[in-house]
Amino acid sequence: MIDIVSGGQAGDEGKGKISAYLSYKGNYSYCVRIGGPNAGHTVLHKGSKYTLKNIPSGFLNPKTKLVLGAGAYTKTDWLLKEVELTGVRDRLIIDPMAVLIEDKHTAAEKGDSHFMSAVGSVGTGLGQAVKERIERRELKFAKDEPLLKEFIKDVPELLNKSLAAGEDILVEGTQGVKLSLLHGEYPFVTSRDTTASTFLGEAGLGPKAVRDCWVIFKPYVSRVGPGPLASEIFDEKELELYHGKGCEIGSVSKRLRRIGRFEDDTARKAVILNTATKIAITHIDLFPGNDAGTVSRYEDFTPEARKFLDHLQSILKSTYPYPELKLISNGPELEDMIIL
Repeated sequence: MIDIVSGGQAGDEGKGKISAYLSYKGNYSYCVRIGGPNAGHTVLHKGSKYTLKNIPSGFLNPKTKLVLGAGAYTKTDWLLKEVELTGVRDRLIIDPMAVLIEDKHTAAEKGDSHFMSAVGSVGTGLGQAVKERIERRELKFAKDEPLLKEFIKDVPELLNKSLAAGEDILVEGTQGVKLSLLHGEYPFVTSRDTTASTFLGEAGLGPKAVRDCWVIFKPYVSRVGPGPLASEIFDEKELELYHGKGCEIGSVSKRLRRIGRFEDDTARKAVILNTATKIAITHIDLFPGNDAGTVSRYEDFTPEARKFLDHLQSILKSTYPYPELKLISNGPELEDMIIL
């Protein structure tokens, strides 16, 4: 069966940690990474920090094979560095039609004021590569790169054979609903749709075998670039908590993220667009007194944290398909997690 992890806000919700946790504790044969190197996923395990632009966060489970589908974009040198960092050379699989971002794409994007200022690009070249793919320009695909030859396989055939054999697949999505090209806050959006249905298509999968759609939230909203924040926080002392303990600094851009209060309407929209069945909350430890080691069950959370969680539960109970809150992260480490 297929489980999908999607972002419920403007990205940076902690999808990498949740994907890594699900894979580490689960029995997935494959973990498929969606997106490109403009959005990094961070995993902290046993004191080691991994900031991944390309490799799926499920790499910590040695039994899980790691996949980049036809909808993926990557840079060869960045990818190969991560292969060595994570030690997954024997587990990486790449679809022949995954696009390789070249230096010309990065240079063109950084030189385009519309990309960099109006859209808020992080300048990796992904947006330019997507643009050229849409325009049917000449591109370099994974199948054209000799350095990647050992990883190339027919991903749709491979994944669907896995499903036929009764195996499980985790699809690790990118960014969040506020940034969806189709459903987000246009024009302050990314280069693709960022919902579960599109993630399936980019991976080479269909909807028949989907079991759970996870949507990830934080108790607040963060944005790297321009765009709406319903109740943006400007108090410098308050922001120190988010930028410090919350590590709200872009993992790729290195820019301080803008912070806003939790948006009920965005949460409802995320549940609807992703047909969410399960919810995970990260960064609950930014409410003082809720750190890992001090809280081990839902009832132990402080009144402030409980107030937020109870409010979220009311949203979930009134929004089809009425997903369940199942995971709460209260610390940076992979296993700083409360299971409900």
